[in-house]
Amino acid sequence: MPSIRVFENTAELHQAFAHKSIRLLRIGEKKVCLARHGQAFFAFEHLCPHQMHPLSEAQITAFGEVVCPLHAYRFHLQTGSEANQKCRDLKTFEVEIRQEGVFINLY
Repeated sequence: MPSIRVFENTAELHQAFAHKSIRLLRIGEKKVCLARHGQAFFAFEHLCPHQMHPLSEAQITAFGEVVCPLHAYRFHLQTGSEANQKCRDLKTFEVEIRQEGVFINLY
């Protein structure tokens, strides 16, 4: 699947996200979470790999981890790796900020 533009520019992106916030985006038939941690943005699958709980309800730690509210599984925002290796890693997607807008690579 190609890169999909999700915001027209970085100003829209920054207005839509507070620090340590997560939003659910629907891109065609696919749902993806987009999160902000500091000045960086991360995209990842919307359901926890452990028991499929929506990660749009999760919290982001100061260490850059998304924490599932159901059983507190912790996934690194950048790599998707689960902190305690109790389940498979979270699928992550590249976020690209370009002149033409903000894109998510769904590959």
